[in-house]
Amino acid sequence: MNPSPLDVLIVADPHYTALARQAGEDSARQTTLALMLIQKALWRLRNQGITPGLILLLGDLVDDGDAPRSVNDLMHLAGALLKTGIRVLAVPGNHDGDPARVAQFFGSEPGLHLVNGYGFLLFADQHVGNEHYARTAEGLALPAQAAAQHPGVPLIAVQHHPIHPTISAPYPYMLDNSGEVAAGYREAGVKLSLSGHYHPGQAATVHEGVTYVTTPALAEAPFTFQHLRLDGEKFEITTHTLQIEVPGLCDVHCHSEFAYCATSVSAGLNRMLAENLGLTMLCLTEHAFHLYFPADVAWSYEWQRDRSLVDAAWNDSPGRGRMATYKRFAAAQRGPGVRIGLEVDLMAGGELLLHPDDFAGWDLLVGAIHEIDCVRKGGGTPQAVMERLFMHDLERLLSYPIKVLAHPFRIFAWHKMDRPVHLFREVAETLARAGVAAEINYHVNQPDPAFLRACLEAGTKIAFGSDAHRFEEVAECYQHLKLLREAGVETKDIARHLYVPD
Repeated sequence: MNPSPLDVLIVADPHYTALARQAGEDSARQTTLALMLIQKALWRLRNQGITPGLILLLGDLVDDGDAPRSVNDLMHLAGALLKTGIRVLAVPGNHDGDPARVAQFFGSEPGLHLVNGYGFLLFADQHVGNEHYARTAEGLALPAQAAAQHPGVPLIAVQHHPIHPTISAPYPYMLDNSGEVAAGYREAGVKLSLSGHYHPGQAATVHEGVTYVTTPALAEAPFTFQHLRLDGEKFEITTHTLQIEVPGLCDVHCHSEFAYCATSVSAGLNRMLAENLGLTMLCLTEHAFHLYFPADVAWSYEWQRDRSLVDAAWNDSPGRGRMATYKRFAAAQRGPGVRIGLEVDLMAGGELLLHPDDFAGWDLLVGAIHEIDCVRKGGGTPQAVMERLFMHDLERLLSYPIKVLAHPFRIFAWHKMDRPVHLFREVAETLARAGVAAEINYHVNQPDPAFLRACLEAGTKIAFGSDAHRFEEVAECYQHLKLLREAGVETKDIARHLYVPD
């Protein structure tokens, strides 16, 4: 069988704990976040146009396989990853307890597994005492057997303990018979050997024709994973970190459990992810129209045109819908690294949908144009008319004390219209004069590099907005930074272009 290209997500040492949490666990490991970190890694790859056909887990899947309920954690991890529809192959680590459980839950028995024409050799190495492990005779024989039975199939060895190069440390990270293992790989023509266990990792090293890689641990900062691209006899490994590498970044637009469109975000989880992934400031910025109206009224956008719906929400409800509740909840979240705000829209007459008593108490208001009066999706509004209405609403929006314009021009894509490229410079200059930042936003949106360049030339501040509705989007600034760098902004200069609330 001729191998076809295959993209592989490689994860080492997640040390997942949930139900099996125990006292005295290593504080450097973010074990409770491990599953979410894997899901964020998948999200990162997919946003780069990469669809993994395989997930490789290199051991230490749970933090203490002997702890009560650790079997439930392992089962939960397996279920969450297998339900993605992506094939998963896992090897046991020294923290996983009974290696048979890993094989059972993941369908990853030791031996040869053929995927897309590639042969993945999985090993469950034997504990021989005092943290020492060694490969069994059966395991040592496997590479030669696989090569003989499947000539021409590229072979990839997958194990927990590193094989090469030598790690000089008192703790026995490597297999006791690693030299014998390496000789077997050389003789069988193994192309690539993948290991975990040594948390700092080791870069790719070629030894006697075999490339050896030790993947850093996902459970510890900077939360590393790897992408393996297999293409016949060729392969390429790219290392990614989920921790933000640029200091001083702020996400001005992150939703909470109060948003009707939220799926898996919550204020507490958002804060935990932001803190651990290196986001300097997180703004919990909720839709005002979600707080004033019940879901059916909010999503109808009839409140834009029917003032009686607004009056009922503002006058007939003691807390103006859920606004008073959210204000108390959000105010309790404010602190070092956390700011609170609202995402606000216009009503048809150009008035901001914000009760006079609700203007105060926020660190920022983010202005948004989600809908425009008289314009219906698929309603045949001419492009020129839409552009005039957009500019009119933008002018009205900027007459209020907003600090950021959310997802500029996204409304055109949502109405299946062309982006008005000829308006980019005018909008950028208008925002600069008003002292309002333009948001880079990738939530069901694709920012235009030309508009970013127009903003940079006009001196318009830039705001990073995840517009997070699911936890995978929280503290995910990779695309934002990439766009700025592609626009010619050097890493050392990024901070001075960014808007950050006081």
